[in-house]
Amino acid sequence: MGVSKWLLLMSLLSLSACKWDVPVLGSEALPEGVKTEIVEFQRNGGAQCPGNPGVTAENMQCASVKVSYPKVLGEANPAAVDAINQFVLSQLVEFSDEQGKQATSLEELASMFIADYQKTPSPLSSWELERTVTVVFGAGHLITLNFTENGYTGGAHPFGGQRYFVFDTTTGKQVTLADLLTPGYESALNVAAEKAFREARNIAPDANLETEGFWFENNVFSVNTNFGLQADGMVFAFNPYEVAPYVMGPTEFTVPYEDIGDVIGADSLLAALR
Repeated sequence: MGVSKWLLLMSLLSLSACKWDVPVLGSEALPEGVKTEIVEFQRNGGAQCPGNPGVTAENMQCASVKVSYPKVLGEANPAAVDAINQFVLSQLVEFSDEQGKQATSLEELASMFIADYQKTPSPLSSWELERTVTVVFGAGHLITLNFTENGYTGGAHPFGGQRYFVFDTTTGKQVTLADLLTPGYESALNVAAEKAFREARNIAPDANLETEGFWFENNVFSVNTNFGLQADGMVFAFNPYEVAPYVMGPTEFTVPYEDIGDVIGADSLLAALR
């Protein structure tokens, strides 16, 4: 459906930046010169957006996109820094229209999101999309990024979720569980993780997970790859619909390093945190 001529499109773009040091919570310092610069982006579009004459919270019809993320800075490893920044941006602009076209920039993300809203016949409410990336942990040359997304597009309820990413700042590569733990780690990790999961969900050790409302393949608990590093352990996150109905919400839990010490090798990047 084409956009009606009377439809007013208002766009607001703002960029601001401030430098801050990555938090150092482990036993080693981050590489000298590694900092981040916070970038913020916002754009609104619709017939009745904030700032327009007569627009109130009750009659507002607007689509808004808000993004905040850290741009990694560092002269020592420009290739690594560039790789991390490109990855972050690729996650932030992840969006496609009805024709399957992928957004390649924040501006294009906002334009496509607003365009989808404007194609909606007589929208009864506003749409929102907010994406935020933060550095939640730094130790040695490892950093953990947390990507959160929240929004509403007129469905039965809002949507949201989070993802963790661990990076080696000396190479710019994403770090996986296999990079951190010894071969064959899966069994020991799942045992420790299930204990932490049950504690987080107040599930008795002998309770059936399926009966409690969770779905795992063959009713056997298994971690996913959505993990980050903290000072005291590995944090894992299950998003809504991943292992339980939406009404049960997300689940986040931490597996203490001491509980998986047998699969953290002496040469592991985690050895200093164990």
